Amino acid sequence: KLKAAGENKIARELGKAMRATTAPLVNEAKKNVRALQIKGDGEAGSATRRGGSSARLARYRMALGRKKILREERKLEIYRASRGLRDTVANAVAAKTTVSARSASLRVRAAQSKMPHDQRKLPRYLNRGEWRHPIFGDRDSWAKQTAPPAWFDDAGRTKGPLVLARANLTVSHFVDRIL
Repeated sequence: KLKAAGENKIARELGKAMRATTAPLVNEAKKNVRALQIKGDGEAGSATRRGGSSARLARYRMALGRKKILREERKLEIYRASRGLRDTVANAVAAKTTVSARSASLRVRAAQSKMPHDQRKLPRYLNRGEWRHPIFGDRDSWAKQTAPPAWFDDAGRTKGPLVLARANLTVSHFVDRIL
């Protein structure tokens, strides 16, 4: 019946409506990650080191100095200087919908494809609450950073039931429309 009703048009409308239902969850997750207080308590005097975009850019330039700078790496350098870790993760949080003739699914995640290549696992580590990384690319000196855990899980617990109820209403509305 979906095909007879014009599958592509209705599927697009359903996908758009379902993505709209996830707005509270996506916004809550973005708010949670931007509000994280990240602390470093690593080795090699990390308490005296400063973070932020200027330090990140300096570390990146130091790493690039060891190899030939390619055009793509220059673009990446500009990209990294423009935002911090929390904003990068927040911008990666998005809803994805899949609608077919037999099913409709909804997924909210921090997309790895929207993260810089060497930071793709950081949303998971941030949700876990701790991670380690080499200091200025030096594999002999490591820093451990911590943040309050479960920024993504908390958003799912608080806004998930609301999103689920709205998604079910949206799907049943479209089912009634088709039938």
